Amino acid sequence: MSALKRLAPLAPRLTTSNFSRQQQRGFAASVGHGDAKVNCWEQPTNISNWKEEHIVFAVLGCWGVGIYSAIKIFGGGKKESTPAASPEQLDKH
Repeated sequence: MSALKRLAPLAPRLTTSNFSRQQQRGFAASVGHGDAKVNCWEQPTNISNWKEEHIVFAVLGCWGVGIYSAIKIFGGGKKESTPAASPEQLDKH
C-alpha cells in the first residue's frame, strides 16, 4: 500500500497530459529527400527511379537466368554414350 501512496502524486500527470497527445511519426522517404521511388512496372525504362527491392529482384532474376543458361550450354547433363552390347556378344561370355 505504501508503493501506491508514493505513486499517487504522479497519477495526474500520467493520465491527462501524456496520453491525450497523439504521436506523430513519419517515414524518412516521405520527407522529400531525393527523387520519389516508383514501382518497376510504372517506369520500366528508368531503373534509377525504381524501389531498391525491385532492383534486387531484377538482378537476382538475371543471375538465375545466366547461371541456368551457362549450365545448359557448357555441360549440364552431357554423358558419353557407350555402345550397347549386342546379344551375340553376351552369348560369347
